[in-house]
Parts: sequence; C-alpha cells; structure tokens
Amino acid sequence: MGAGADLRRIGCLFFFYPYKIRKGRTAQKGGLVSKISSNSSEREKVDTPLYQRIKNMLIQEIGQLEEGENRLPPEEQLAKRYGTSRATIRESLADLIRHGYITSWQGRGNFGHPHALDLNMRFDITTTFHELLVSAGYQVEIEQSIISLDDPSVEVLEHYPEWEGEDVFSFDWNYCAQGTPLIACKVQVLKKRMRYVLSRKKDEIKLTDYLRRFYNGDITYATTWFKATRNAEVSAMFQVPEDTPLLSWEESFYDLYDRQICFNQVFFHPRKIKPSMLLRT
Repeated sequence: MGAGADLRRIGCLFFFYPYKIRKGRTAQKGGLVSKISSNSSEREKVDTPLYQRIKNMLIQEIGQLEEGENRLPPEEQLAKRYGTSRATIRESLADLIRHGYITSWQGRGNFGHPHALDLNMRFDITTTFHELLVSAGYQVEIEQSIISLDDPSVEVLEHYPEWEGEDVFSFDWNYCAQGTPLIACKVQVLKKRMRYVLSRKKDEIKLTDYLRRFYNGDITYATTWFKATRNAEVSAMFQVPEDTPLLSWEESFYDLYDRQICFNQVFFHPRKIKPSMLLRT
C-alpha cells in the first residue's frame, strides 16, 4: 500500500453450499477463508451490509472448490441458496470479480479461483499499509519519530533535482506490531506546501490523514517506484544484518492541482513482510 497511506496506484488486479473440500484450504494461517470464519459473530451480522455477508459466504464456497470443478451456480440458484435477491447476489459477485476471486466468462458462467484465496498481504486490493498488516493478522501501532527541518535527501534529488535548496520536514512513520517495526517509512514533506509547522501525530493511522491537518488542499494520488536496496539504519531497526537486501518503495504524493507534497521511502521487513499481487492475464 503510502508511507502508510494509499496503495491505489498499482495498475493491476490482485481477490462458500458445500463442494468437495480442498485439503488445507480453510486451515491456512492468516488466509482469507479462515479469517472470515473466525470473525463471524452476531454483531457482524448486524453491522455488516447484506451484500458483504453474502460475499463472505461466496468466498467460503470458492475456498472449497476443486480444480476443474470451479464453476459457480447461476445467480438464480445462488439467490435461492442464500435466501436473498438476485440483485444482492449480483452485487456480491461483482465485488469478487473486481478483486480477482471470480472470472465471469460470457456464455460460460462464473468461475471461482480458490488459489487466489492463498494470497496474503495483497498490494492490489489494500488501500493502506495498516490494512495490509491487519489483513495478515497483526495488531498494528504507528510510531512517529521527532520531526526535523532538513535539506532534501540524495534519494529525493535523484528523482526531483528541482527540490535542491528547498526545506523539508523529515520524520519516520513506522508500522509496528508488539514493538517490532514491520514497515519503516522515511518521510520528507515540502515545507512550502504546509500551512503550519508539523507537530506530532494524534490518532492518525494514514499518513495522508496526518498531512491533511497541516496542508490546505486535497492529496489525490501518488507515484511509486520499487527497487532493492541496502540501508544500515533500517536493517538495524529490523534486526537483520546491515547488508541484507531490502525491498524499497519510493513514492511521491500529489494534490488535486498536481503539485508535489512529499517524498517517502518505504522499507519492508525482509523476513516478516511478503507482499503479493494477483495479475489479470
């Protein structure tokens, strides 16, 4: 997902009446099926929209499909099975199709994809790093470092030489579980874009929500680059050897008028974070 904020700019797609049960499918630790099963409660039934509950039941059904026998029943049969309208079934199916758990083929019907349920930490359907970690079963806290006024880093100037001579607010924005950093974000915010001097976070989880407190505008999108790198400081934080290759995500946030707001370097714990995507072919 940005330095704790939106993962909305990857241009690809990463998504139960009983059939034969696929061995091990519903027992996968942290998997989508087991997560949904463990979360079913009376309160969820009250609070969750009907189409979402039907979608969760369809996911369970998909998780029990066999290879080669993965065609789903027609909408009318599903509506009778779950005691709901075809419109609700259609809405649930559309969501599952959009996320890649189902393929709708003209003239053939809807086909469920059990292997798509195996993917954990999916970048393509997660909107924030916080949600990415929560979906994997972590209890996440955000830790922010002291804010300082600095010159732009070498990494920033590699992408944006026009930042030369600008002042930036610098701080770390880290996603931790039980005190252990899992995703480390180094943030540099253009001072001239902010209405106020940055202060410490309150209860914000998303970096964009935090920045909106100081910025008089709308943060609308981000551009992202991936690379492998080494960073001794971050490796020490992750408690891995300092020469360990790290997956790095570099991104810039832009506002409605296409003005740059900040540049973020994001590092993923090499032993605990294994992000995935589902690609349409």
